[in-house]
Amino acid sequence: MFKFSNKRMEYEEQMLEENSDALPPNVQYKRIDRYNYVLQIRGEKGSVHDDVSLNGFPVEAPQVNFRNSFQHVNIFPMGRLCLYLVNKETWISSTSLIDVFSGINQVIHYPTFNDPANSIYKDPEVYDKDMKEQAKKFRDEKYKII
Repeated sequence: MFKFSNKRMEYEEQMLEENSDALPPNVQYKRIDRYNYVLQIRGEKGSVHDDVSLNGFPVEAPQVNFRNSFQHVNIFPMGRLCLYLVNKETWISSTSLIDVFSGINQVIHYPTFNDPANSIYKDPEVYDKDMKEQAKKFRDEKYKII
C-alpha cells in the first residue's frame, strides 16, 4: 500500500497544481507535507481554516478538523467535519483532493440542518446569528494563514 499511496499522492499533487482553477475561487490551500494540508475558505461570512490530514489516503478517508474553534452546523463541537465525502463508511478511494477540497467548501457555504453534527444549531436562526458574529472575528488579519 505504501508504494501505491506515494504514487497516488504524487499524482494528486500534480493534479492540484495543474488544475488549481478547478477549485472554487474562494478556496486556497497550503501543503504542509505530503499528507497534511491547510485550507483557507473565504466567503461572505469570513475566513475559515481547517486542517486536512491525508494519512491513509487514498485508501482511507481524509480527516478534516477545523481550527480556531470554528462553529458550524455540520462540524462536531470538537472541530471534526461531518461530511459524507470524508466519512470512513462512505469513502470512495477514487475521490480526488480537488473533490475533497471542493466538498468542504460546499458544506461550509450550504449547511444541512436535517442531521446537525453540532446540536446547538438545530434552529437556522440561531445559526445565522452566530455565523455573523463568528465572521467578524475571523476577518481579523491574525487568522489569515495563506
